[in-house]
Amino acid sequence: MNSKLKPGKGDACSGNESVIPLLIEIFKTMKKFARSPLPAIGAVLSMCLLSAACGQAQETASYGKVGMYVANMLQYQHYSRKDFDNEISKRMLENYVKSPYLDGNHYFFTLEDVNSFREKFSTQLDDQLILGNNKAAYEIYDVFTARVKDRVAKIEELLKDPKFTFDSNKTVTMSRREVNWPENMAAADEMWSGIIEGELLQERLIAKAAEEKRQAKAEKSGKPVEPAKADDEKAEDKILKRYTRFLESLEENDEEDVNNYFLSALAAAYDPHSEYFSESEMESFKIGMNNSLVGIGALLQMNEGAAEIQGLVVGGPADRGGDLSVKDRIVGVAQGKDGEMVDVMYMKLQKVVDMIRGEKGSIVRLKVNPANADDPSVTRDILIERDVVNLKDKLANAEMIETEKERRIGWINLSSFYADMDGGDTSTTADIKQLLGRLMKEGIEGLVLDLRGNGGGSLDEAIDLTGLFVPGGPVVQSKDWRGNVDSLRSQNKEAMYTGPMIVLTDKTSASASEILAAALQDYKRALIVGDTSTFGKGTVQTIIPVKRYMSLFSDKSRAGALKVTIRKFYRISGDTTQKKGVIPEVILPSRLDAMEIGEAALDYPLQNDEIAPQSYDLFKGHKIPYEELAKRSAARISGEPEFQFIVEDTKRLKAQIDRNTVSLNEVERLAEVERNKVRRETRRTERKARIDQIAASGEKRIERYRLALENVDDEKLIPFSEFSEEDQTGMRMVHEDDEDEEKEEYPFGVDPTKLETIHILEDMIELTGSGTPRVAGE
Repeated sequence: MNSKLKPGKGDACSGNESVIPLLIEIFKTMKKFARSPLPAIGAVLSMCLLSAACGQAQETASYGKVGMYVANMLQYQHYSRKDFDNEISKRMLENYVKSPYLDGNHYFFTLEDVNSFREKFSTQLDDQLILGNNKAAYEIYDVFTARVKDRVAKIEELLKDPKFTFDSNKTVTMSRREVNWPENMAAADEMWSGIIEGELLQERLIAKAAEEKRQAKAEKSGKPVEPAKADDEKAEDKILKRYTRFLESLEENDEEDVNNYFLSALAAAYDPHSEYFSESEMESFKIGMNNSLVGIGALLQMNEGAAEIQGLVVGGPADRGGDLSVKDRIVGVAQGKDGEMVDVMYMKLQKVVDMIRGEKGSIVRLKVNPANADDPSVTRDILIERDVVNLKDKLANAEMIETEKERRIGWINLSSFYADMDGGDTSTTADIKQLLGRLMKEGIEGLVLDLRGNGGGSLDEAIDLTGLFVPGGPVVQSKDWRGNVDSLRSQNKEAMYTGPMIVLTDKTSASASEILAAALQDYKRALIVGDTSTFGKGTVQTIIPVKRYMSLFSDKSRAGALKVTIRKFYRISGDTTQKKGVIPEVILPSRLDAMEIGEAALDYPLQNDEIAPQSYDLFKGHKIPYEELAKRSAARISGEPEFQFIVEDTKRLKAQIDRNTVSLNEVERLAEVERNKVRRETRRTERKARIDQIAASGEKRIERYRLALENVDDEKLIPFSEFSEEDQTGMRMVHEDDEDEEKEEYPFGVDPTKLETIHILEDMIELTGSGTPRVAGE
């Protein structure tokens, strides 16, 4: 924004400060007796509307009023039923100033700034926001914008004549999240001198690496060395542009954006998974859950002030029309064939996206600067009819794998538990049922369900999906704030698949992933393989539109929604995954071990506890030989070079994270670059020797066949190698010139975690006698 942000005129109780303390006391008294938020809110609103403090009712958008309703919704809907008191007020303030939208890296505020906010607002935000006063949000944001503006001016001055020699023994902090703000402006200037020196050094190292790459390419081809691009920017200009763009993005934010950041800080003060959504964020959340949207099917990214096409959904509206290409720049957007063209240059990307999305069958008109135009001023108008766009890269997919031991196993990849929030047909379980049916038709002897990176999604889908692998019965328990426990059950009479099964997880497998993995573990139905634990999210959220609680005459058009934690879930054994996660029976080395990932590492997580177990029957099929499988896996891992590489990398990464500094000495940094290069080349050489040895021995490689929803019913399976990236993701993307980059190739054609998981499943098939080796060529 060009001017300072101000709270809207319709903010509740703005104008006469003298009555506010009285209203606060009345509200606090009434709150003790209220059974729900509505009586208390209504009473205070009535008093406000009748008092001189508020004047006449306003119908214009009021984000202060939205904040008031959100504050009350959290008090009366959140699992903790915790009052919005001084403790929550303090948490909210800290969340706000440290949010990723403000100063999460502790770069721009000084400790003097933050202490002044603490003195003024730490125990006041509850009293203010409960009466619709959100002035603190804008006051703090204005200070932040001013600090960034001042800093950009100082960076510009510093870069005019940088006097860095890059030969000192100084270091710069890599992550400042756990480091306090600089004491004052003088300390901030000293800190920023190191930051800019580090960025200039990084640009020098990048330029040297690019030069080495050109020389290596020339040697390989026998052609002269390609000169650097004439339009390459100076390092100083790149760095200044980086911070100037950041400042511009801050100034583009409006009252709705700032209110969003402020209320998100409040929700997160109750627990890490409660969250406020603006209207556009709510739309994005629905898209993620549905795995579809209504629009044109284009991936956008801001570039030089314009929304540039980075990718097109294959078969989507924009792709079908054929007029829009990757790298084209959208400079204007209009609604319908005759709507006014709105200039979107330097507009916030999300606002451009919101303008392009719309109702199915409606027309959007784009003014485009084509990527292939010789004259950058040339534009043309393109009409596109909006339609449903399915996000193929997020849907479940599978592989049929023929192992080196001539076994067929199925591998299902699931990145989220998606479901249609609008009552449509999108369903994770239905999709996996199709894929699993085809895999079973191909005669698989075992199955891997890969939940690595799956952060959760629909609870109902997690329950239904569990029912494909165990007969009807309890899957998960949940407890509300009163202590009432519900058992959520699968309704399937019979399991669809009863053969040997592994669930593969990592530290980022969370929520619905943990529900499914824990249930299959408790039933002793599947072996859990993966990192030391899953994420550890044992809470359930619901989404409540804020407008549902707003008064009759309020403007509800931009009220947003509250995602709020309402229950905790428990395993059918009575144990919890909260802060603990699901512990695999077979643990594999992982680079994620170096990082603090999980519920326990977040601020204000709910505590874990246990409840009574459910009555359930263990899986009646094969018995899993847990100890023997773990023993065999450990023996293989100890002798597998790829896992030793992972262990080495994890130790090195952990040491780097703990050190949290990087040298500003160019000689030291170049030596580090050389060490990394030698390590990569040594590993590549060792890996190639093992690949050649396998080829010479005649040992069978692993054969993979890809299954997606669009080819699940095809008569013939297609080898994985014949699928392009476009086929796999459904996106036609911009690709940088990386033809000279060597692709990483592993022995047997798969990464070490996947290979070991296949071996574990083969052991399970052998030890349980659940499968029969197939004859080669069968």
